[in-house]
Amino acid sequence: MPALPTRRAVLAAGACLPILRFPEARAAAPAYRVGAFTVTPLRDGLFPLEPAMIPGADSEAGRALLAQAGLPPKGPSPEPVNAFLIRRGARHGLLDAGCGTVFGPGFDRVTAALAAEELRPDQIETVWLTHLHADHAGGLLTGEGGARFVNAELVLQEREAAYWSDAGARSRAPSTMGLFFDTAQAVLAAYAGRVRRVSGGADLAPGVSFLPLPGHTPGHAGVLIEDGPERLLIWGDILHSRLLQVPHPDWTVIWDVDPAEAIATRRRIFDRAASEGLAVTGMHLATRCRIERAGMGYELVCATL
Repeated sequence: MPALPTRRAVLAAGACLPILRFPEARAAAPAYRVGAFTVTPLRDGLFPLEPAMIPGADSEAGRALLAQAGLPPKGPSPEPVNAFLIRRGARHGLLDAGCGTVFGPGFDRVTAALAAEELRPDQIETVWLTHLHADHAGGLLTGEGGARFVNAELVLQEREAAYWSDAGARSRAPSTMGLFFDTAQAVLAAYAGRVRRVSGGADLAPGVSFLPLPGHTPGHAGVLIEDGPERLLIWGDILHSRLLQVPHPDWTVIWDVDPAEAIATRRRIFDRAASEGLAVTGMHLATRCRIERAGMGYELVCATL
């Protein structure tokens, strides 16, 4: 497995993002309606994705895709880091919470995005987690390591909580994954007594349910929102780069716990979304999209930003 980037490398790469001209570098997309639901993307920041983070993209094919998009052939590409506010009537839930302060300046904007929706952290009663990676769960912590959402219950897959709490899993992981284990364990400790572990396609609220999507992490899951004929799948980290992984769904990221399972899950959900005409978005997509078959592969058709 390639060496994972250090926090310093992430910060250094991020310095070049303002010069890039790419849709993902714009502000978060406006809210989406899914029947009676309102789904509001909350942009936490932009992650500077280097081709080495998707080893298959560290190739002539990967460099060509970046160049065709007007990006430096050696990267980075600016990839959004999103959380989502899901509302129906007076009820609301937060899906993921962004990086917080884990990766330094340039992130930790979810609280400000919530304020723009007239919500304070202490008004959030439920946080659903796709998984416990630091760019999804770091925002649950204050800079001092306490709980940011002091009244919130966390809901996540049992397999996810078990993996990040397992000393054996940590010992088998690359040493550079220590930051991810530290963050996950700090989150579980900060919300002790307010963590609800569920399994499989658990109902989270009327019309909202988990969809297990393992591979990226053991308990990685998307959230399916349904109201009558309208549906939206927020698929977590099925993609880290639409530019690179839609034409090459077999290109994994260095953070995948089980790369083979991640590939199988991505291909399965691409096929399902294409067959069912299912609208999708994710933590590293700039807007709402649909998957369509293109020749032997797929293409992502997204709303104009």
